[in-house]
Amino acid sequence: MAFFRDSRRRIGRQILAGCRRLKDLFVGKPALPGIDAFPRKILIIRPYFLGDILLCLPIVQAIRQQRKDAHITWLLRKEWQSLLQDHAPVDEVIPFSQQRMHSPAAIGEFLRVARELRKRSFELVLNLSWDRSSVLWSWISGAPVRVGIEEYGRPRLLSLLHTVTVQAPERSQDDRHMADFYYDPLRLLGFEPRSGQPHVAPTAPELDFVDTRLKANFGKMPSFLLVHPGGRLAYKRWPVERFAGLLDRLEQQTAHVIIVACGPGEEPWASALVAKRDSGRFLFWPSPSLGELMALARGATLFIGNDSGPMHLAAACGCRVVAIVGADSPRWLPLGEGHLVVRDPQGLEKVSVSQVVEMVNQEPMLHL
Repeated sequence: MAFFRDSRRRIGRQILAGCRRLKDLFVGKPALPGIDAFPRKILIIRPYFLGDILLCLPIVQAIRQQRKDAHITWLLRKEWQSLLQDHAPVDEVIPFSQQRMHSPAAIGEFLRVARELRKRSFELVLNLSWDRSSVLWSWISGAPVRVGIEEYGRPRLLSLLHTVTVQAPERSQDDRHMADFYYDPLRLLGFEPRSGQPHVAPTAPELDFVDTRLKANFGKMPSFLLVHPGGRLAYKRWPVERFAGLLDRLEQQTAHVIIVACGPGEEPWASALVAKRDSGRFLFWPSPSLGELMALARGATLFIGNDSGPMHLAAACGCRVVAIVGADSPRWLPLGEGHLVVRDPQGLEKVSVSQVVEMVNQEPMLHL
């Protein structure tokens, strides 16, 4: 099956390359903006997945350094609107609601977004997604330069709607961090390689809310560890019974309070991790808002969790991270200094509680 799949992709890439040559012949190759005359009105499209959105933020930082007066708009799903609107250096967010495909509501939402894009007269689009809607929105924007990414060697004729396409190599052939992969469109436009990392920060009201709740629970502001055992992808989640064993060890060996947070839908099994434990040492925080999770990460001594969006959010808030991962390539590891990774070459289920505790022991403030 792999042979036939690879053959189809190879033939598809050849057909698409031929179509691009014909397009360049009849339409002409677009003139890319030079870095010294970089456009001011820029649209970034990366609609979904918390970790991916965060790993695209170094693009915003690099553009800001190059052009101080740049007006950067970001198109994304409504569930992530507050992340960029309140906590990141973008000028404007265009949110949209995910609707069932081909439904009247979905068509209406698509047309609404299309109108919003057209009236802003963007000069440059950086499409960091490869779904059909994102490609269409990039084209509908009317921007004269539309740089898009083609997904991991999977050729799609729709990508011809971009004026320039960044060819992404197969996953097995490229171990660069995903942040570097998403940064490729800027490198194509003359920028230096990525040097920054994602940075977001909670607002003052969010910090006050979290501080007030912690003081109400513990009588004072505690020193605490933030443990997040969940994640969107089940195959990237360390077994829950291992997290239970880790909490046992942490309870025995550190005086820190331990806060266990989880995402929506994870409450039933995550709550069992702290059930019947000492309420003076543990706090269960189900489904925190993005702002609450950022405030918790900002105050935590250490974040312990899986390869997930919350892990990348904690790293972007400046919290030191212990990431529990499998045998995956390093493309999804936390960005920044001082983070620690627990990995077993045989897979995530082979990572032991003792391996994680050994890594946590490297945090000098814990003295486990």
